[in-house]
Amino acid sequence: MRLKIVAIFSLVVLAVAGLAFALSRAAVTAMVAPDAAAAPRTLEAASAQLQVEGLSTERWLSGRAADPAAREPFAAGTANARSEAATSVADKINEAAASAPELFGVRASLVLLVDAQGVVLGRNGSKQLRGDNLAVAYPSLKTALEGGVASTDIWVNRERNEQLFASFAPVRAADGKIVGAVVFASSITDERLTSASEKTSGNPIAIAVKSGNALELVAKSNGFSGELASAVAQNQAAEAGMQALSAAKAIDLPGLPAGHVGLARALGGYGDGKRAVLIAISAPPAKSVGSALLWPALGAALFGLLLAVIAGYLMDAYLSKPVAEIEDGLLAIMNGQTNRRLDLEHAVLGGIVFRINSLLNQLFGVSEDDTDEEGRPSRAPSAKGLTAALSVDERVVTQAAIDPSGALFSESVEAYHKRVFDEYLTAKRGVGDPTDHITFTDFLERLRSSEAEMTQKTGKPVRFRVEQREKEVALVAITES
Repeated sequence: MRLKIVAIFSLVVLAVAGLAFALSRAAVTAMVAPDAAAAPRTLEAASAQLQVEGLSTERWLSGRAADPAAREPFAAGTANARSEAATSVADKINEAAASAPELFGVRASLVLLVDAQGVVLGRNGSKQLRGDNLAVAYPSLKTALEGGVASTDIWVNRERNEQLFASFAPVRAADGKIVGAVVFASSITDERLTSASEKTSGNPIAIAVKSGNALELVAKSNGFSGELASAVAQNQAAEAGMQALSAAKAIDLPGLPAGHVGLARALGGYGDGKRAVLIAISAPPAKSVGSALLWPALGAALFGLLLAVIAGYLMDAYLSKPVAEIEDGLLAIMNGQTNRRLDLEHAVLGGIVFRINSLLNQLFGVSEDDTDEEGRPSRAPSAKGLTAALSVDERVVTQAAIDPSGALFSESVEAYHKRVFDEYLTAKRGVGDPTDHITFTDFLERLRSSEAEMTQKTGKPVRFRVEQREKEVALVAITES
């Protein structure tokens, strides 16, 4: 029995746990499903952040290029003097950039001065690059020098091992003639894009440039996995990214891993706006809903099973022992102990034991003692006991008696009813019958009904007299003489 109880409880626990898991998963899935609008928001926010950084750097650098100190290296007498002076100016600009709040934390990878033809005069902290013609490597610099306007561009050159966000501002002589430019360049790194992502949506972003007929990733933020990078750089996603360079809108990236949504758009604000493509990814939840809910559901199921086992053992202990006693008692009676009765007090099985004993008494012809230690019935009579008792009492009377003296009928009705009720209760108690359930109202109602019936039978007024006959109490009908 114990195993059956435990098995039933266990099935109930498992069914409830499974249903709870299914309902919770269905409810939560809708809440954590990939957001279709997340990728567009990520793209817009990251693009705006990078454009603001580029524009802020460009304006700050323009202020530095307008400083008279920035034109001094160009007026030096010798090439070496010009280079040393240019390096000194570049170092000062780099130091100022480190504490400039206008740059939003952007740090320079290199600061350099170039002449009107784009040839490097000097750079910060090093003698490298002196004499290099950057205008040949980066035509946007030549355009800025010719036009005399500040500009920002993306410089990616694998031969020079450079990938930079470069801002440059023309330097003018006292007469307004352009004598060169100041270049402020910061590296395009994974850390830079991670910072931009964290400042905006937190979703993965990447920057890619065209490399031949392929799309080459330059840098990517945290969360932009190798699988995503591989998918973006080839097949359909790469073709879509190439289209984004010339398109005026965002392009969906197909072929991404399951659950990912990607968009690509040319990064504006840098050069002609077609130098690089910004990619934004909306990733699915890091953990699937099923996995997230499985362990709590499994833990709840195991705890429920433990409770089921404990409850099964307690119920078995509560029921098995009395059932075994009943079985032993019945077996003894079947083996000839007909005078034996079951003696068991139990909240659940007590009623069954009482009925079994009653059945045995009837089968073996044994009178039942249904009184308590004080001789009172063990069970209180029902409210219908009075009607049944009066009906029996009236059947005892076979013939109505006559009151020759007329004393019974001379008594007032109220006094007569009260006296008969009191005498009836006294007689009932005398023979050991219970009277707690007999009320005056019920007695009076039944008495009047009996008087009407007997009056109809005899054709004369009838009143009753209480008589005790052996162990029975009878109401004898008396007619008026």
